[in-house]
Amino acid sequence: MRSIRVPLIGVAVAVATASGSALALPLPLSATAVAAPRAGAAPDPGSTRSLPLVPLAGHERSAAPGTRAAQGLPRRDVEPFSMVGVVWEDPGAELHGTVQVRTRSAATGAWSAWQDLDTHQHEHAADPGAAEARSTAVRGGTAPLWVGDSDGVEVRVRPEEPGERGAAPPALPRGLRVELVDPGDAPSAAPGDTPSAAPGDAAPAEGRADADPQDDTPHDDTASGAGDGADSGTEPAPDTGTDTGTDTDPGAEADTGTDTDPGAEAPADEEGAQAPTDPTAADPTAPRPSAAAAPGSDAPGSDAPAGPLTPEESAASAANAGLAALGALEIAELTKEETEASLAAMAADGGTGTDTGTATDGGTGTGGGPGGGTASGPDGGAGAEAPAPVAAKTYIGPRPGIVTRKGWGADEKLREPNFLYTTSVHAAFVHHSATGNNYTCAQAPSVLRGIYRYHVQSMGWRDIGYNFAVDKCGKIYEGRAGGVARPVQGAHTLGFNSNTTGIAVLGSFATTTPPAAAVTGVAKLTAWKLGLHARNPLGKSTLTSAGGNKYAKGTKVQLNTVSGHRDGYSTACPGAKLYAKLGTVRSTAAGLQGRP
Repeated sequence: MRSIRVPLIGVAVAVATASGSALALPLPLSATAVAAPRAGAAPDPGSTRSLPLVPLAGHERSAAPGTRAAQGLPRRDVEPFSMVGVVWEDPGAELHGTVQVRTRSAATGAWSAWQDLDTHQHEHAADPGAAEARSTAVRGGTAPLWVGDSDGVEVRVRPEEPGERGAAPPALPRGLRVELVDPGDAPSAAPGDTPSAAPGDAAPAEGRADADPQDDTPHDDTASGAGDGADSGTEPAPDTGTDTGTDTDPGAEADTGTDTDPGAEAPADEEGAQAPTDPTAADPTAPRPSAAAAPGSDAPGSDAPAGPLTPEESAASAANAGLAALGALEIAELTKEETEASLAAMAADGGTGTDTGTATDGGTGTGGGPGGGTASGPDGGAGAEAPAPVAAKTYIGPRPGIVTRKGWGADEKLREPNFLYTTSVHAAFVHHSATGNNYTCAQAPSVLRGIYRYHVQSMGWRDIGYNFAVDKCGKIYEGRAGGVARPVQGAHTLGFNSNTTGIAVLGSFATTTPPAAAVTGVAKLTAWKLGLHARNPLGKSTLTSAGGNKYAKGTKVQLNTVSGHRDGYSTACPGAKLYAKLGTVRSTAAGLQGRP
């Protein structure tokens, strides 16, 4: 007797099998049912549902892996989710074709139009040969797309059409799966979840009505999510040209290949230099906290919730010691005067006034990471001491307010337990997340939790790839764990993750102009972060490529200190409209640093 699934709601059903035995099968809630929250229930931590794609109708005879048959997922009911992406087995394989999804709004029941997913996520990844890239957990995939609170999905993946000369395009990657991500509940009183509006911040789209009947196919999905809205724009062809957003201020300094501030001391990046062992030295711009600063304290910038932290939360939070209390939801903004006064206090207390970060490529030092987190070099060197930068004496922007990982609700148990550090921060790469623009600023923490979960659980990365994120209202968020003032190694610009920081503006900016608040947020962040390492936002920095499609491994490249992703890799990121704003970012950041 064949197994039969009975479409009952929220119960276990006995199903007969060929052997006559009975299996108790828990059945999911139907698409139209809503589970009532339990009184006093803990916040939903989120989840990811992974479903295999199958040959689409008419392509069943081409089902063998590695063929050019179109694949997808027929329209079906699923448990609520808010972000969607498609992954495949081989991280080195590129998907030559299109990936599109349709989703059904859980609020209205309306199906969206077909929406494109960015298929070039591989260019946001760990450097070739790095331990993170060599992990067997790593997969290839698209960028995730924020679609809002949805309970139905349809997917189609179509291979590239044959070329003009009849050349057959590459086969679709093996093991295609759709990932339905529930970002989970927002943490209580999270600063990033406070409703705010940016100019032109429209309400999320609810999707268009669709007369097609609802798919009643039984399913096993158990995710739940929140939020709504999706972006259907697509990226233009990759641009490998020069930066058209270069600042044209006649007062801009000449390019020298390094920091161009004539008064700044040269960074001391020599290998073997000892990194400070005091975790509070991670950020010289903040006053040192007193012993009384603890979770729940009223110390400036703490916003720390009462209650115990998990060991993982404690380690991530302690990496920001010196900036805010343990468990703080947000790092407080400082004025330029306060920032400079803190630098002077740091120098008087033994600071050197220069960047003394230690190279950690395969390092073997014995120093522990901040707050109990193990520090290691980017190639997995065990126990390498985490370098803490000491800022330049003169040119630094005011420290901006930054929502911590605790503040946006990162589940610290998802990531790898240790932190990776590079030598210094010589440049900042600006990205767009390509997750769509139909989110509100109040939903930005949910978008960030979705990206984090997708990067770790779906793509197999050690943590979220970006070092920082900026939402459409200009609010700044801590990204990869390890401390916002420290040179944390990210996975954001393939080939140039060493000695750089990656900043993602949440949204898609191929054809949409980024809000002025977001551009200003990037400028504030780069003015402070680059200032910690004596870097001039208007200058140039020389970086060494770890390998990519634009610069071969070992090539020394002179790039703008504030660059777009496409400057280091042949890609459309960060979108033409955001890329055109980088000149404004540079000049604004330099002004915030107090440069003439």
